[in-house]
Amino acid sequence: METRDKNSLPWGAQISRGNMRLAHVHHQFGRNAACGTSYVPVSDNSAYRTPQVAGATQLRVKAGGNAADTSDGSGARSIKLWGLNATGDEITEVIDTAGASASSATTNSFTRLYHAEVYQSGTYGTQAAGSHAADITIENAAGTEDWADILLNGFPSASTCIGSLTIPRNHVGLITSVKITVDASGGKTMDVLLMKRSGILETAAPYSPIVKIQEFLGLAGTSDITFDIPFKIPELTDIGVLAKSSNGTNAISVDMEVIMLEAET
Repeated sequence: METRDKNSLPWGAQISRGNMRLAHVHHQFGRNAACGTSYVPVSDNSAYRTPQVAGATQLRVKAGGNAADTSDGSGARSIKLWGLNATGDEITEVIDTAGASASSATTNSFTRLYHAEVYQSGTYGTQAAGSHAADITIENAAGTEDWADILLNGFPSASTCIGSLTIPRNHVGLITSVKITVDASGGKTMDVLLMKRSGILETAAPYSPIVKIQEFLGLAGTSDITFDIPFKIPELTDIGVLAKSSNGTNAISVDMEVIMLEAET
């Protein structure tokens, strides 16, 4: 068998294999099955929560789920969260599920949540048996605001679908591509905005604006957009995809590839 020199691999493969120091890739995937005629985030719950620093909150799994999704059950036993804290640093935390009851709150307080997925399951997953029993909603600890959903989507997805991301402190993000898929049935099209908002730690006006960096009009089917010169996104900046349907409601998904470069310390 021919042996390939690891140094000859494409740079994308080098990053994925961990061969490039201080660099990793986010494949940020979002989905919205019911976009209306006003712009909303491409995420399962049509939201990406962006409180200011004073609004940092603990998170938990919302009550109302399936009894099997509990810490010793046959469904999802725990959930892992990825986001930012009040200083803009990336944090992760694992919380145990509690069946139809609300889980305990996280120890950390979050200002952003850009990914959550089933961490442990009571079922050995197959094409016939998924890793959670019902939809799972992540909410703030006060129980007043939903932050993200892990949906069945016809088959237990075990992961959120959030088409937004925030660049942590001491990092730079490079958006290299955006792949957008629109349900083209019924002749409907979608308009899509790629937005950014820097200065997420700002606490008083004047605030940094939310700015359009790309606009895609009248999309139908699949559009694969690659940027020969990546968009450079500075630390502490939200990036996200908003979409609206030409009429009624329509489904859209987006896969945004972002190279995350960590600053030298």
